[in-house]
Amino acid sequence: MREYRFRVDTIASYLYHLKPDISPIKLQKSLYFLFAYYGALYGAEPKEGANEGTVGSGKYLFDANFQAWQYGPVIREVWANDRDNYYSQPDKIRDAIAEIGQEPEIKKFIDELFEQIDAVSDFKLVDRSHQDEAWKRAYEKGQSTVMDNEEIIREYREKYV
Repeated sequence: MREYRFRVDTIASYLYHLKPDISPIKLQKSLYFLFAYYGALYGAEPKEGANEGTVGSGKYLFDANFQAWQYGPVIREVWANDRDNYYSQPDKIRDAIAEIGQEPEIKKFIDELFEQIDAVSDFKLVDRSHQDEAWKRAYEKGQSTVMDNEEIIREYREKYV
């Protein structure tokens, strides 16, 4: 069983810090691509003798429960909370900045990847997420089918690392 470094709420609020007017689609796709690439690059199973909390310690970037929706992977709880402006609250953003700031390497990863993601239009991100086999397999079973986190990471590790 893998652990995670942050709560998804922390990452979502941090993304509001980076882009206060982030759209719901960009928020969801940013979470998905951050999760997938982090897992592929750093989320290897713990190495014997590895220090807890180091990169490659077998942790997910955040607690993810992606579902295959029409416009790509979505975390239902984030979608619901975002509709209520939960993540854009100043205290949530302040706490997210402080928490992520304690992990400079991960902060750099998030900042740099989000800059690339943000340069792409919402629907190009949707199109890109529709290319992923993990999404396709889950969506074929029906909208809102839960996606397998290990399958997402495995696919990204095989394709991009």
